[in-house]
Amino acid sequence: MKRVLFLLLATFIFLSACQNEDADNENNQDTLTISTTIFALEDFISKIGGEYVDVESIYPPNADAHTYEPSSRELVELADQDAFLYSGVGMEPFAEKAEEILADEDVTVVPLGENVHLRGEHNHGDEESSHEHESDDHEHDHHNENSSSIHIDGVNDHYHSGDTVELEAHTDENTDVDNWKWYSRADSSGEWAEIDGQSSAQYSGTLDESVEVKAVLSDDNNEVVAESEPVQLLIDNHDGESGVGDPHVFIDPVLSIQLAENIKNTLIDLQPEQEEYFTANFEEVKSQLEQVDQDLQQTFDNADLNHLIVSHAAYGYWEERYGLEQISIHGLSPTQEPSQSELVQIINAAEEHGLQYVAFENNVSSKVSEIIQSEIGADSITLRNMETITQEDIDNGEDYFSLMEKNIEALEKALTK
Repeated sequence: MKRVLFLLLATFIFLSACQNEDADNENNQDTLTISTTIFALEDFISKIGGEYVDVESIYPPNADAHTYEPSSRELVELADQDAFLYSGVGMEPFAEKAEEILADEDVTVVPLGENVHLRGEHNHGDEESSHEHESDDHEHDHHNENSSSIHIDGVNDHYHSGDTVELEAHTDENTDVDNWKWYSRADSSGEWAEIDGQSSAQYSGTLDESVEVKAVLSDDNNEVVAESEPVQLLIDNHDGESGVGDPHVFIDPVLSIQLAENIKNTLIDLQPEQEEYFTANFEEVKSQLEQVDQDLQQTFDNADLNHLIVSHAAYGYWEERYGLEQISIHGLSPTQEPSQSELVQIINAAEEHGLQYVAFENNVSSKVSEIIQSEIGADSITLRNMETITQEDIDNGEDYFSLMEKNIEALEKALTK
């Protein structure tokens, strides 16, 4: 009898184990494994995918998203995932290589920002229209009264990163003055900075990012005799993510709603039976992003100041949406170093606007920013640019929304007289 009971018990345990294993396998099949890049995307994917998604960023904590290159082994390991979701707005320099590696693999690859219009982006299809708008804008610009007397020749329709640009300025005025200076700015809302080493009517330089330039002719007393209209030097690498526009879309809560919706749609494509679940989670994320938008608007509306010195130009979307004027030490990428004249301009701007803070970032180390902070006697704040986050923030369970709250607290401090 004992032997029969023992056999029955052993059979029951075996069948239970098989059922548990089948359940585990079913659960594993229901969970999507996803690799991504930017922290903001990782957080949105986790929140929208919930229990049906296992997501991890390919970036280590606090990496510089502009320059980080994963190893070949890490790229090959992407083939083990169900999907690789990245921003696709020019932030990830390795994206093209990753797509090539995954081309023959059963991995869904989606650039989540491909339908997001980037700040400063050049669209060839709208070229004629954009030129018309530029002409209209120039009519309202406060140029020197002789601004139209200098013309710049040699501007191409577009350039590729690293191209040598050669321009020539000439004036219709009869003058013996030959004191030429060239100036550049990132876009029409930026401040002009003199370009070092350009002191003749001929300009020659390497183009690494899209800029506007102008030529100025001055007399011996440094009084402006003539000035050109700005001309645009546009980079278009024809790669779908040329970096022409500002890639920091995830710092903008309104554009982040577009990213989140693209995530929702991608997850539904991968697991259509969970459409209701993903949609409900997306609506929650959308609601939280709308609240961040309101909080940022209120912060800037109530601020005493609207200028802020930042370590790199990651906050252009706050300029467009909320009226911030960022004075960036580096360009759209932290690798773009300022010239000596640009440093002088930054220091002068700090004094002019009474700025008492320099905004550093969690993943950007800048000796130049430290020098400027010391030069103007400023305090520092830290902004989270949502590219990557620190190990401490990970350990503390921070997410996009808690870090945005910290950003708002830092802004309130820095923008108060």
